[in-house]
Amino acid sequence: MQTVADFHRSSHLPQHTDNYMAKPAIIEYENHLKKAYSIKTEGKVLAITDTSCYYLAEETAWLSANLPETGHKAGYLRSLEELGLDAPEKIFDKLVSLGALRAKARRTWKNLLGVILTPQMRFIPAQLQEKFFGILTDRPAAAARIVRILATLSAAGLLWGLAAAWGHVSVDAIGPAVLLLVISGSLLHELGHSFAAMAAGIGLRPIGFSVYLIYPVFYTNVSGIEKVPLAGRILIDCGGYIFQGVFLLALMLANYFTAHPAFAEAARWILLIIFFNLNPLFRTDGYWLYKDLYTEHKSNRWARALHYIYLAAFAAFSVYFLWRVGGRLGDIWRDLNILARSPGYFFSGGYRVVLGAYFVFVGLAGGLRRFKEGRLELKELREQRRPRHGDKA
Repeated sequence: MQTVADFHRSSHLPQHTDNYMAKPAIIEYENHLKKAYSIKTEGKVLAITDTSCYYLAEETAWLSANLPETGHKAGYLRSLEELGLDAPEKIFDKLVSLGALRAKARRTWKNLLGVILTPQMRFIPAQLQEKFFGILTDRPAAAARIVRILATLSAAGLLWGLAAAWGHVSVDAIGPAVLLLVISGSLLHELGHSFAAMAAGIGLRPIGFSVYLIYPVFYTNVSGIEKVPLAGRILIDCGGYIFQGVFLLALMLANYFTAHPAFAEAARWILLIIFFNLNPLFRTDGYWLYKDLYTEHKSNRWARALHYIYLAAFAAFSVYFLWRVGGRLGDIWRDLNILARSPGYFFSGGYRVVLGAYFVFVGLAGGLRRFKEGRLELKELREQRRPRHGDKA
């Protein structure tokens, strides 16, 4: 939550205002839930934004939908009065304390750096998915049955793809058709997570685009998954593989009937992406699947011992990753010097140098951030070993 802005004091006050104090800055608030995708669940409203979700009382959800997206306190008080509500100031203060209204963050160089290092762009909003999935959005049980049917088809697609790709270790160059099919498979993967979240009762989820370490990725906001039972969490974790496996089955059928090499090539690339996502040492689906299973069993000694081994592997892999990415710095610096001396080179291939430098920079920042994440998990693991007050020694 943002705190109220402090007074701005000036050391250059006029001579005739010795006791002058600058007026406090007028705070601009944002109604960040106004455009959230909302569903009703357990007598409350679940509001889903691009990066998080919130359980709201119906009255709070109604106010968020009818108040302006941004404005100052006076503007919000006028809006509350126009809605015919008594005690608008009390309601405004309550909305601020709940976090439904919050002080709008100021743009700083740190914010800009964060946008560069971890860009997040909305790609497929939940509202658009709702139009596609229709009545299933209000019938999670029916959606869950569909997921189970698709899981069977997905297993067939994955097994067929593995069998066909067994003898093809090398991967040929990607053509436009193959690239389009691979991107389509990746988007279906994220739609699978969103559909599985709906089947688990926490609604469709927005899909965005970002950069993870040195890889451009699509991602799905599944915040609030911790409130779902383990079976539901596993379903959400694996929902992407289910949809991607069905797409893989379609590719294998298309390759069987047409013998077009683009379908087989796309299938091999999709299999590589699936194996990448299964790696628990990256913060991809394999990690979250492991994390959900560990969270469920972390009270057991064997689970904590296994997690120590995992964190050691996580740290070793992070060191290896930084070593590999850091080894590119010399080449990147040389290529950037060449580009600086010949700016015209940018349009004839030099743009690749700039993109390469960006991904190396983002990769180094992300690699270092992994140590912070690992340290937090190690701290949590050690705290679990300490006997709580009242526990037997």
